[in-house]
Amino acid sequence: LPRLVAKFPFARGELCRRVRFDMRGRDVIVFLHIQKTGGTTFGRHLVRNIRLEQPCYCRAGQKKCACHRPGGDKDTWLFSRFSTGWSCGLHADWTELTSCVPAAMERRGCAGNRTVR
Repeated sequence: LPRLVAKFPFARGELCRRVRFDMRGRDVIVFLHIQKTGGTTFGRHLVRNIRLEQPCYCRAGQKKCACHRPGGDKDTWLFSRFSTGWSCGLHADWTELTSCVPAAMERRGCAGNRTVR
């Protein structure tokens, strides 16, 4: 009998790890959109359907929403096509995002946390 090999051999600790996200601080979620995986739907849910202290502000007819930190009106906690647009190019990959996001956030006047987790 052939031996079964795990398709995605991730360590259990990696799959179950907890990461603290400080929306009021300098943390930013960078949404990596992967085509044909439901990413558009998930990205839309991030800006429209999450119960937050300060929800993203979405204008009717606009694709982008303003996702400001609680108590703020400029700094954003979400970097995605539905909050900042395609700031790093259409379907930017991991390498493009890690080199582009800090500069894109700076251009927007957002400090951001430069630690990649």
